[in-house]
Amino acid sequence: MSRPADARRAEPPGASAPGPGPSTPVTGIPAPAPSPETPSSQGAAGGPSSGPGRQRTSSSGTATRPVPPPSAAGGLPSYSWSRRFADWRRGRADGRAGLPGTEPDRPPGTAALEELVQDFLARSHSERLRLDVELAPLLETEAALVTRIEEAGRAADRARERLVGWPLLLDDSQLALRRGGESHTAEDVVRARRAREYDAIRRPLVEDVDRAHRAAATASEELARTRAALRAREIVGATRVRRLHAQTMRRISAYERHLVRRHPAGDRVGPILAAQHPRVPGWVLAAEDPAVPPGATTSTPPTGPPAAGDAAPDPATDPPAGYTGRHVHPVEEA
Repeated sequence: MSRPADARRAEPPGASAPGPGPSTPVTGIPAPAPSPETPSSQGAAGGPSSGPGRQRTSSSGTATRPVPPPSAAGGLPSYSWSRRFADWRRGRADGRAGLPGTEPDRPPGTAALEELVQDFLARSHSERLRLDVELAPLLETEAALVTRIEEAGRAADRARERLVGWPLLLDDSQLALRRGGESHTAEDVVRARRAREYDAIRRPLVEDVDRAHRAAATASEELARTRAALRAREIVGATRVRRLHAQTMRRISAYERHLVRRHPAGDRVGPILAAQHPRVPGWVLAAEDPAVPPGATTSTPPTGPPAAGDAAPDPATDPPAGYTGRHVHPVEEA
């Protein structure tokens, strides 16, 4: 029997010769084994990675975390057919019951309309709280950057004060000044030495001024980015509240349309209902106004009926009789 056959019989039962490794489909050459150090393992071990969570380093050497983009998700429930039918049914029921009453002693508005208004106010307040949470770190960063800019400006002023007594060039008498051992030195060599000595003393003062200006410029650039992020988040929050207001007015329109059709005095209850419509919060108007700095807010317009001491309605500005809120509210047109 041949020697290879004897060698195969001498192997233990569980052992087998290693087969050929994986090969490329064209040449048949065995492919190299994969390295145990994969990019994922390197990242887990603390090696260099270029993922989205890596911090950027500014020119001053400090790590700055990029500002995440604002989110516009959430905050707007769907206006389903069941809610629509419920608004229609409540409008017809209140209209047949004569609500709201046109008598002076009757309270304005209806319970269904007040419920819609309070729901909008609750959701808009929630959006404001959500926006405050998003703006809190940016406002802190803005305050810190403003302080850095002021400190850099004061440092530049102090450096310029120290530099005032050091002109750019020396006069001829100071350049021609000879020191010990320079009595026989050429005049151009002496002038070059004095110029180098003076420049070595003056250069650190100039560098202090330039360093302060660069620090102020860097902080100003970061401040501009921070304020742009503030403005973007305020606009996103204002857009969410605008969408909530538009949907609330849509529900109010569906409710009032069926109420006016069934109400005995449908042609006169329009202004009474319009006085109860929700108003857009003042901070939304401030966020949409480019003249208002980021983070500033204004007072919220009133959402209820006018007080007893207010001026009489003006036909030129007040909604006409029969207005049921199906059009754009005057506050939104501003």
